[in-house]
Amino acid sequence: ATLIRKLHEDRKRLFTKTAPPPMAIGLEQVQRQFQPVLDDFIAGKISEEEMLKGVDWEKRWFWSYANYKPVFDAARELKIPLIALNVNSEDLAVVEKGGFPALTRSQIRTYIQDPNGFAEFAKPESYKTYVSYVIRPSYDLHQQMGLLRTTISGQTLDEDMPFRNFFSGRILWDESMASGAFSWTEANPGGLMVGLVGADHVKFDSGVPGRYARMAAGTRENVSVILNPTLIDTRPSGTVSNILNSASSQFPDTITLQLRYVKEGVDFRSPEMRKPENTGGVLPLADYIIVTEDGTT
Repeated sequence: ATLIRKLHEDRKRLFTKTAPPPMAIGLEQVQRQFQPVLDDFIAGKISEEEMLKGVDWEKRWFWSYANYKPVFDAARELKIPLIALNVNSEDLAVVEKGGFPALTRSQIRTYIQDPNGFAEFAKPESYKTYVSYVIRPSYDLHQQMGLLRTTISGQTLDEDMPFRNFFSGRILWDESMASGAFSWTEANPGGLMVGLVGADHVKFDSGVPGRYARMAAGTRENVSVILNPTLIDTRPSGTVSNILNSASSQFPDTITLQLRYVKEGVDFRSPEMRKPENTGGVLPLADYIIVTEDGTT
């Protein structure tokens, strides 16, 4: 919330003779269908309690609202629009159960504005490396914990959700947030959106930031910032939980800052992948990381 307030103040100071371009806060925590509720909250038409009930916070987001309250308070006080970015649970559940073919055309168009770009995004070796490092371990951990027998909306599955559907749900989630942010910035030239998004959807430039950059095609700036990253945030899911201080952001020297990928055509499972000359490049953890003394913002 401190960062939000500072950005808002800086923009007012920069634009002394004219009103500053719009600013908004994009929320992973709220699904798109609840945008009218957020609008009413910022307009002062409903209370905080009514807002939380209206967006179905307790059932659709699993983290305590107390962690986000300072941001919501700042947005309401400063009249900064809150933008719902997340995919609706009902649509995500359809994908988790039946994959993309189970979605209607209308549902697909809601989240995927550029089908060709969406498909091409997953083809480079760099993205395949990201999937192996970030998404596949997450799936394996969900499987170990017995979490793949239900969809996000609580539907029971006869067997574990296949990786294909888990992956499809994950990239729909990312695409929804990126396309929602892009639509807002398109509609608000010169505007600034600050996205409040989980680290897994930001890191290594292959989640929301990379997808937004694909849509913007160089017409808008796009900067990724990870606040107080931990070792757990930067390593494959389930691999470092037993390491001392792995959940603390006060040891930034231990985190993984880059993810190496090999050149196209090199099998990443072969010994050849370790040769320096076969390096295709690296994916940065983020454009910036910010570590605060007390681990808060």
